[in-house]
Formats: sequence, C-alpha cells, structure tokens
Amino acid sequence: MRRMLGVITILMMSQVAGMAQPQQFDLDVPPTTVAATVQIIVKPSRGAVLFHTGPPYDRVIRFPGPSSTRMVPTSSRTVRIELVEGARSFRVKILGRIDAIDGSKIQSPSR
Repeated sequence: MRRMLGVITILMMSQVAGMAQPQQFDLDVPPTTVAATVQIIVKPSRGAVLFHTGPPYDRVIRFPGPSSTRMVPTSSRTVRIELVEGARSFRVKILGRIDAIDGSKIQSPSR
C-alpha cells in the first residue's frame, strides 16, 4: 500500500511539474467588447487549454482539444492561456463579439 501511494504521488508531481506557466496576451477585440465567441484549436488534439479571464483572472474556462468554441466574458482584453493535459500549442480565433455595456449591439468581426 505504501509503495502504491509513493508511485501515485510521483505521478501527480510529474504532471504538475510538466505544466507550463500561463501566457498572457490581449484578445483582438475593441475595448468596448463585453463578451466574445472564442474558438481555440489545440495541438495535440488530446490536450486542453485553460482560458483565464480577468483581471483578477479568477474565472477559468476549459477548452478541450482538438477544437472548442465558447462565449467568454471580457471584462478586460487581457487574458491568460494555460496549456494542460499534454497540450503544446494553441490558436485563438474570435468568431464574434458583443459590444456595449448593455449588450444591445451584436457584431461579427469583419472578414
């Protein structure tokens, strides 16, 4: 039993050590955007991405691979992306957005 717990502990520690630090960047949306439809493509497909909105980056939305689309609130254009579950790279695509404080204007990005 002790040996089994030791092996499980080592596996858990190696998974934590293998995680990359979250990358911070600005979404390509105007500052008036209150929500955006975001598509994230993850490589390899078995990986996932944790999308932190903020600041204070306390809301986390999981995007499983190979491709996921979610509507995310954007209190700030700055977000953090964390690669998990073996993900090595990602691509972000903004499919649409809601502008204005009251959400009355819905716009798709120009093509």
